[in-house]
Amino acid sequence: MQVKEFNILVGRLKDKMYRIAYRVVKNEEEAQDVVQDTLVKVWKIREKLADIENVDAYCMMITRNIGIDKIRSRKMDTTDISEQYDLKSSAPDPERLSIVRDELRIVRAIIQELPENHRTVLELRDIEGHSYKEIAEMTGYNLDKVKVYLHRARLKLREQLNIQVI
Repeated sequence: MQVKEFNILVGRLKDKMYRIAYRVVKNEEEAQDVVQDTLVKVWKIREKLADIENVDAYCMMITRNIGIDKIRSRKMDTTDISEQYDLKSSAPDPERLSIVRDELRIVRAIIQELPENHRTVLELRDIEGHSYKEIAEMTGYNLDKVKVYLHRARLKLREQLNIQVI
């Protein structure tokens, strides 16, 4: 892979890589570091990329793994979920906006309490819109596990939301 081809790859993937990194590390600067570390790693193995069937998924998997490594290397600090997400809405009604924010806060809190494998699959499928095959390649889970984890995550989310609403 030449520099020109690598630049095309970077241009195509950098935003997705950043979103995955940010979702894992929950910090803008660390997410940028994760993306940079990923690009360095991909550059070092650029000659082997021709043998990889889905380079995009492979790069996303590397991004996720480097993000997880970064989290493990630091002490876990807790922050309020409202600081982690921008809850802006275009709804003109302040009461409706407040309700939507509360609902989003509840959903995000429930998602954060899911086991990591369920949460990861749920976010990749329902938030990022990746296919089952892409998720399997990114996470290293087989296709059946991806489907099971997604189903269980959705059931748990639905169950918790029903409890919260009542």
